Amino acid sequence: TFDHVVPRSKGGITTWENVVAACSECNLKKADLLPAVARMWPATKPYQPTVHDLHQNGRLFPPNYLHESWMDYLYWDSELEE
Repeated sequence: TFDHVVPRSKGGITTWENVVAACSECNLKKADLLPAVARMWPATKPYQPTVHDLHQNGRLFPPNYLHESWMDYLYWDSELEE
């Protein structure tokens, strides 16, 4: 799943800098709390990747070698708001 670091209910928007990957259990546990209140912080600070970042990461995971079960985790159906 993906989680908004600053929840939408607290004014957070869907941007690269405010969205992180999270397992379902952690996403449910954090709910709509701010990280300090939930005492849960992202492992790394989210950032907008550059074209270079995307190319580098894409080379690590060629699409022909991805197992079908990963498609559920790599699918993104939300549009960024900024």
